[in-house]
Amino acid sequence: MTVSTTAEATTERYRRAMETADVDLAMSTLADDAVLHSPLTKRVRFTGHAELRPLIEVAYSHIEDVRCHTDVGDERTRLVVHTARLRGVELEETALLRFDDQAKISEITLFVRPLPGLVGMMAAFGPDIARRNGRPGAAMLLSVMSKPLLAMVKSGDRFAVPLAGPKHP
Repeated sequence: MTVSTTAEATTERYRRAMETADVDLAMSTLADDAVLHSPLTKRVRFTGHAELRPLIEVAYSHIEDVRCHTDVGDERTRLVVHTARLRGVELEETALLRFDDQAKISEITLFVRPLPGLVGMMAAFGPDIARRNGRPGAAMLLSVMSKPLLAMVKSGDRFAVPLAGPKHP
């Protein structure tokens, strides 16, 4: 079997990995020194397979019903967009992918919407990632700190945001 070495073929494998929660397939799309930029902060990034594998394992353990709907770009840069559910909350994620000369993903920058989905991601992933990085105290702290923020964001999205929207008779 011949494996295509184009960015489009790589993103097809990347999409399939997300939709089937196949960590090994996802890892096969990444350059050895690939970098993932967090959708939450500029202060955190994950570099190389040793840091990316646990992150992807955590992500795939929480995200469900992934459906990719957009894959556009060229051989150097592509955008992949999917919808998913996280603890019952719908979200949409866009991955800006950059490729090396072997059509492997060298850089991923993630964008997540709406805000309840993004904060839910932080609340779900943060403690698990901290535990996998041998930081159980940080995992507990992240869990405690994220609960009130998630409650405020969900409440604001449900009750406050509609107050600012257009009036409909």
